[in-house]
Amino acid sequence: MRLPKLSPRTIKGVLFDLDGTCVDSEFLSPLVWAAVLKEIPGIDTSSIDHKAMENALSDPSLRGASASDVGNHLLKTFDIHYNDDPNTLVKRKRALAVEMVVNGHVDLEPLWFKGLTGRIRQLEKALGPGNVGLCTSNMHPIVKATIEAGDLGDSFHGGRTVQEDVICPNSGLPNIKPNPSLYVLALEKLNLPPKFVVAFEDSVVGVTSAKNAGVGSVLGVLNREDNNTEEALAVEKALLDAGADTVFNTTVDAIDWCLDCCSIAGQNATDLRVMQEKEEVVTRYFEGVNKQDGDMMASCFTDKVELRDMCGPSKGKIRYATNKDMADRCLEFLAAHPDCKVEFTQQPLCDRKGEWVWAHWYETGNWTGESLGVKPMNTPLDVGGHTRFLLEKQDCGKQKIVKQVVYRTFSDWELSLS
Repeated sequence: MRLPKLSPRTIKGVLFDLDGTCVDSEFLSPLVWAAVLKEIPGIDTSSIDHKAMENALSDPSLRGASASDVGNHLLKTFDIHYNDDPNTLVKRKRALAVEMVVNGHVDLEPLWFKGLTGRIRQLEKALGPGNVGLCTSNMHPIVKATIEAGDLGDSFHGGRTVQEDVICPNSGLPNIKPNPSLYVLALEKLNLPPKFVVAFEDSVVGVTSAKNAGVGSVLGVLNREDNNTEEALAVEKALLDAGADTVFNTTVDAIDWCLDCCSIAGQNATDLRVMQEKEEVVTRYFEGVNKQDGDMMASCFTDKVELRDMCGPSKGKIRYATNKDMADRCLEFLAAHPDCKVEFTQQPLCDRKGEWVWAHWYETGNWTGESLGVKPMNTPLDVGGHTRFLLEKQDCGKQKIVKQVVYRTFSDWELSLS
């Protein structure tokens, strides 16, 4: 795995992308597109050899792009003037791809990434075969042939969602990724709470589609011979920027992490539930901030809270406050910044031991309100930091925050108070 290990979490279902995630099928696209372009009457085909097509399709912006976008890119690259409907090329490309695969012109078995088919069966055993599915922008005949070539014809009982399943009524073309429709349908087929579902994706469009559909965890995968090249590092960053929770070197590595989670869940499901309860309490606290709801914020804390502000005048000295004090102080800040919005660079997440919940956050807005007698200076709010929260189960049976340690920058309003 490329990044620090994710905290364990409950996983009830998994959705696989196919191309680039399960199989190394990138070579097929140059073959098919070259054949399509050479069918256009009156063009010079001498420059459209396999190498030139590979180079044209290696543009990073095309990773996971729609067939229509790829077609337009190729027409421009090879300076081809095509006066007919571009969708005609797309439909021909799809037909040729199916013909090549179904008629056996392409050997699909070696395309499966090493060790992956066995791991998929392990995952089905751990989660139940009906809880592992597929969500791909590829076409049904190719998907079927590819799965059978991997000897997985009896797998993916959680559903196989393909591009023909979601057609746009206006264009008659599929709503492929990054449109979330494919993943929305895939989640319906799994019939599991989305927050307990994991998706494996190798492209920005796939990550975007899964995130916008509400998939709980999206894991990026690289699956390259060398994952430390400039291109691989750029892809890794792009996947993270699109919302991937982390990026693994291979899909096998990503599955192993899921299997570890399943093992931990089987051994100590209670601990995982407690960790999730703690994360939910901290998330609710930040929701209270965004809603400017004092009661909601106060409900997340115990009657007496231990505070340490590592960057403030107290220099980390322990202080104490009531749950009402915590809410009131926040409301004073919000009165000065009525349009304040809290967002995360890392959502509230338990550490590996399940003790502290960490959140990396930033606040934006404007200082336009009077608070604690200080007149507004109408300056922008742009502060950030990270906070860790210690929670304990109370007599009421609920987890509540008992300690809070914060590292942060300060707003102009706070600086004026000092």
